[in-house]
Amino acid sequence: MLHILLFGYLITCVSGQGGADVVLSCSLVEEDSGMGRIGSGALFSRTPATLVLRDLAVTPDLSPDTLTPFSPPDVPDPNNIILEAKVTSPEIPEAGQLLHADCNDQEVNCEISQYYPREAKQGSTEPAYFIVSLQIEGGGLSLTLVLQTQSVGMDQSDHPVLMQSKLELPLSQSGTLLTEVVFVVFSGSQSQSAPLGGVALLDCGFRQQARTPRQEVGLEWRLQHRGHGRKVLEMRAGQKELETGPEVHVERDGSSVDASQLLGQGNASLTLASLKVSDQGTYICTVSAGLFQAQQVVQLHVIQPPQVSFSEENLVLRDKLKLSCHCKNYYPLDVQIEWLSLSPSDTEPIVLSDQVSLSSHRQHSDGTFSLSSQLTLHSSIFPAGTTVTCRVTHTALDTPLSLSLTVEAPPDSYWMVLGFMVVTILFFYQVMK
Repeated sequence: MLHILLFGYLITCVSGQGGADVVLSCSLVEEDSGMGRIGSGALFSRTPATLVLRDLAVTPDLSPDTLTPFSPPDVPDPNNIILEAKVTSPEIPEAGQLLHADCNDQEVNCEISQYYPREAKQGSTEPAYFIVSLQIEGGGLSLTLVLQTQSVGMDQSDHPVLMQSKLELPLSQSGTLLTEVVFVVFSGSQSQSAPLGGVALLDCGFRQQARTPRQEVGLEWRLQHRGHGRKVLEMRAGQKELETGPEVHVERDGSSVDASQLLGQGNASLTLASLKVSDQGTYICTVSAGLFQAQQVVQLHVIQPPQVSFSEENLVLRDKLKLSCHCKNYYPLDVQIEWLSLSPSDTEPIVLSDQVSLSSHRQHSDGTFSLSSQLTLHSSIFPAGTTVTCRVTHTALDTPLSLSLTVEAPPDSYWMVLGFMVVTILFFYQVMK
C-alpha cells in the first residue's frame, strides 16, 4: 500500500474574510511499504505542498488589516498540492498560538497523512480524509486535526473537473483541494515537569463537528517509557453512562479523569497524584468519538531538587582539612557540583578544580540519587577569611544553589596554655583549702 504524508515547518499568517488564514509550507512524502521506516530519507520522494487553514479567529492584538489575503495560483496546476481547510465548527483551540508563531520565530512542524475513519471501507473516495499533526516548537500547542474533503462544484463550462495528479482527488476551480476540519484532539503543552510526590495535570481535549448529545466518547491514557508500555486509565462515557456512572478502568492508583467535563467540555485531561519516579515518560491520550479517533502525546518529567549540606559546621583550618558537600535525594540523575573560593585579597571568586574528588552516585529505594564532592583545603592556600562555596546546579532548581563557609583561624596556643594553667591553679587552691 502507498502511504502519503505531508509535513512542513514554514508558517505565514494572511487575512481571510472572517478571520486569518495560516499557510504552512509543506512537502509531500511518498512511502512504499517494505522500503523502510520514516526518517531513512533516501527512500522517500518529496514534492512541495501547501496547507491553508482558513478563517482562524483573530486575537485582539492582531489586526486583519495588517495581514495579506491568501491568493491561489492564477492558473490551476494539477501537479500543485494545496490543501485548503475550512475551520469553522469545530474551532481550533488556542489558534492564536499558530497566528503568533511566525512573529515569534517559532517553527510549526506539520505532518499530514491519508486517514480512514473507523468502520469506513478502505479505498472509498467519497469523501476522503486526512489527519494532520501540528506542533509548535518549544513544547507549546499541539494539534491533531481530521480533515474531510468537500464536494467540488461542477464547472459551468464543458471542461472536465481538474484532478490532483498524485492524490487523484478533484480540485476546485482555483486548483485547491477543499476540506473542512471535522475532529480535533489537542494539548496546550507537549511537555510538563512535576515534583516527586506532587500532582501532575496532563492536558488533553477534543472538539468534534455535529456531535450528538448521547454520543459515546472513548478515552485511553497510556504510558510509554524506555521501550515499555502500560495502560494508565481507560474510560467510556456517554449520556447513558452519566446516569449510571461512566465505565472506568484505572490501572495506576491516583489517576483520574472528570467524566462530566469529558462529555460537556471535551476535557480529557489526566490527573496523576502522589507522583513517583516510575511515572515519568511519554503519555499518549487517545480519544474516540463517532467515526474518528486521534491522539496527543505529552511528556511528563518527574523532578526533585537536591538537599545540599556540608560535612562541617565551622571551617577551622590548622593545617589540612577535608570538606564534603553532600547532595541528597535528587532526580533526575544529572547534577553539577562546583567549588569556589574568595580570599580577602580577591575581588572575584575562583573556581577550584584541584584537590576535588567525587563519590559514586547512590540510588535510593524511591529512585532518587545522592552524590558527594570532597575538597581538600590547606592552610597555606586558604588563609583565614577565605570564603569557600559549594555551588550545585540541577534541572529541578531554577537557579544554582550555593552554600558557603568562611575559614577561621585556630585559637592562639599561648592563650590556650595560659588558660589551662589558671584553671589548674584555681583547682588546686580549692583542694588545699
